[in-house]
Amino acid sequence: MIGPEVIERHGCIKALETLDRVLEEKPEQHHEEVVGVLRCLVAMRDHLILERRGRGPSPDLDEHLDHVNAVVSVMTSGSFPVVGLKHDRLKQARDLMAGIIGAARRG
Repeated sequence: MIGPEVIERHGCIKALETLDRVLEEKPEQHHEEVVGVLRCLVAMRDHLILERRGRGPSPDLDEHLDHVNAVVSVMTSGSFPVVGLKHDRLKQARDLMAGIIGAARRG
């Protein structure tokens, strides 16, 4: 699981305090602060992945990993919102998806 050494090593307490400050002050620009929070979350996720690979899946470990992944997703969507659609990227994603579906159908 995630122990205090992981939290300390990756500056997660400071990251949480930074996030509290960002939420309180609501600055227009907070990219650097958010990146620090995401680094902490990703470090926690990576730690859990390594632990899972080392000792195998377990309900508790999987639950922690799912939780951290959910927080990473919410944090990312809250800090890097989509502004408009990038049609060229949508087209690229559509083409890649079509390739995956086509390969799956061919078996």
